[in-house]
Amino acid sequence: MDEIKKSISAILHERTTSPLFGTLIFSWVIWNWKIVYLTFFVSESKISLTKVEYIVVNYCDFNSLITYPILSSLALLTIVPFFSNGAYWLSINFSNWRLKQKNLVEKKQLLTVEQSIELREQILKQEEKFSNLVQDKNLEIERLKELMEQSESTINSDNENNDKEELIKLSVRFKSNKSELESVKYIISCIQSNYRMKDSNEISKVLSLLESYDLIDKSNSALYKFTDKGKVFLRYINE
Repeated sequence: MDEIKKSISAILHERTTSPLFGTLIFSWVIWNWKIVYLTFFVSESKISLTKVEYIVVNYCDFNSLITYPILSSLALLTIVPFFSNGAYWLSINFSNWRLKQKNLVEKKQLLTVEQSIELREQILKQEEKFSNLVQDKNLEIERLKELMEQSESTINSDNENNDKEELIKLSVRFKSNKSELESVKYIISCIQSNYRMKDSNEISKVLSLLESYDLIDKSNSALYKFTDKGKVFLRYINE
């Protein structure tokens, strides 16, 4: 019995919550409202027959009881969604139109004095923020430039010291070797006088050595010339 009751309750719940069933009941009540009224609100003492007999005699019409409610239900289930969607579409379009009109009015509306002051303060704050940001970036760039200059200065100083040590060692080597020293002095004399040098193994050997140290160069002429580094070397070799 409990299972039967549960099944009946489930069926009734499904039927009563169905859109078709609800629409059919609504349509039937509209077409047969007199039956409902007579059943619940009219006493049998006021009619000559019983309620059932009175309904059978006066309101038992097939079209009113069956045909019209079914047709009305089908019409409502078919047409009402279109009206509902149409109403929703109109509502959305009206909301969009109202929003556009609001934005249009707000754009055309003049700012009050307070609003103008507030807007001006916001602009000034943004400008100040941007100015501070630019200033910070400029300071950072200046610091980086100083670091680069210091680094370059340190590198140049180290290079100069290395070159100095290198030239001193080379001059000491030449001074400790009499034949090489004579060749070096001969080469120096020829370069300073713009003379061509004689060919010899010792001269060629010393020339190659001086070129390897980037002390002389003849890339732009037929004769050798001293480079800036070579001019510094002259001071050490002549000491």
